[in-house]
Amino acid sequence: MKLLILFFPFFLFAQQKITTTGIDKRLEKSNALLFEGQTDSMIKLNLSILEDSKHINYPKGKVYACYNLALAFSMQYRYNKSNYYLKLMESEFKNLDDEDEEISMNLLYSMNYKGIKMYDEALKKLRKNLVLANNIKIDSTRYSSNAMTLVEMAKNHIEKKSYDSATYYCNRVIEEVKKPKNLNSGLNTSLKIALLILTETKLKENKIDSAEFYIKSAQSVPIVLGNNEFRTFKLLGEINGAKKQYDSAIADYKKAIELAAKVKNIKKLLELYSLISEAYEKTGQRDNEKKYTLKYNILSDSLKTIENENLKDTVDLLVEEKQKPMEDRNNFLLYIICIVGTGSIIVIFLVNKRIHKKNKILNVKEAETKVLTQKLNIAFEEVIQLAKNNDPEFMTRFQEVYPDFFPKLLQIEPQLQNSELKFCALLFLNFSSKDIAAYTFVQPQSIQIRKNRLRKRLNISSEEDLYIWMKNINTN
Repeated sequence: MKLLILFFPFFLFAQQKITTTGIDKRLEKSNALLFEGQTDSMIKLNLSILEDSKHINYPKGKVYACYNLALAFSMQYRYNKSNYYLKLMESEFKNLDDEDEEISMNLLYSMNYKGIKMYDEALKKLRKNLVLANNIKIDSTRYSSNAMTLVEMAKNHIEKKSYDSATYYCNRVIEEVKKPKNLNSGLNTSLKIALLILTETKLKENKIDSAEFYIKSAQSVPIVLGNNEFRTFKLLGEINGAKKQYDSAIADYKKAIELAAKVKNIKKLLELYSLISEAYEKTGQRDNEKKYTLKYNILSDSLKTIENENLKDTVDLLVEEKQKPMEDRNNFLLYIICIVGTGSIIVIFLVNKRIHKKNKILNVKEAETKVLTQKLNIAFEEVIQLAKNNDPEFMTRFQEVYPDFFPKLLQIEPQLQNSELKFCALLFLNFSSKDIAAYTFVQPQSIQIRKNRLRKRLNISSEEDLYIWMKNINTN
């Protein structure tokens, strides 16, 4: 009996076999921890999932655990750790047949960039997602992906104080969730967040009635954000504050602070401490005002230290991303130089080697041309998609891809308006009158009128094909 008791732990250990089913159940538990904002427990759980997934070589477990770790660290503002697990996740892509893993990764990268105020870099990742989403075959997944991406784009624009753009992308979310017959929890979540962003936008624009409309719309969405409902109470507090109902505002801020503390959202806590301190000042409650001002100052110092560390680590990551193509190109050029140098020596002795070298250079040029063509095709597809979506980013991206087009038009007619330049860009991209009308929400007859006016402005003969003229001006 004593011998059996002695070896019992070994028998127990032998029974604890790691299985894919067990890992999947633990991943579901991780989602519940995320919903409750228990990031420390989430990190601990996913570290064990990652180790077990490596042990049995389970690709899904490795990728999802890496993503969950990256998300948890991002929520704690530890962007360096978050980016580490994103890079690890990226290396596992080839082992997992999942069409939206890159989109999830780009979303999280964008959140990390937004966290250190690199909004343009965040938007680049998100624009890439809108292109990638077109390849998703499952409708519900595609709708959810687009909605989440558009929500993040709206968040970046509100941080940039581009309130018109933030409103535009929130409205895009609302349009996206109208497409499926039934809304799943993911789409409802995106819808509610978009409505909360619209509430915040209207508050920034001092449109209190509109803010009240959107907060009520958000509250009517059949989804509960758990501890993340602090966003709703914060906005309610700001609305009450704007209406000088300070006692109600303070009550809302207290609820928001309680929930934000549970999910350890330091940045929102900092903002809430400032708001409640101002509300107490308005009511003449000086002790409470000083109490929350002190909390604000302590937390602000702590956050600055975290932000300085994250800024360096995330900038290093960005530099690495930018330098990698350059390093690859330099290595490639070095390779060519070595080949050419070796060939030059050999050519002295053998004419045949010289011919061989010429053929090799031609092959390299063909490969370079092929790579360049692929890059241009990707950029062209991105510009086309932005145009179809009537996206405010269209003009900026078009100028990046075709930098000479607008300057040449303005040399001919310096007084061209932005709307006319955009119309010329759509013609250059070979959109038909019907397509332009559909994407810009005007009647097809109006497009023909605009074409005739444009001919007069640019002195284009009625016998000349307008589309060919636009193509030619970019090559002349």
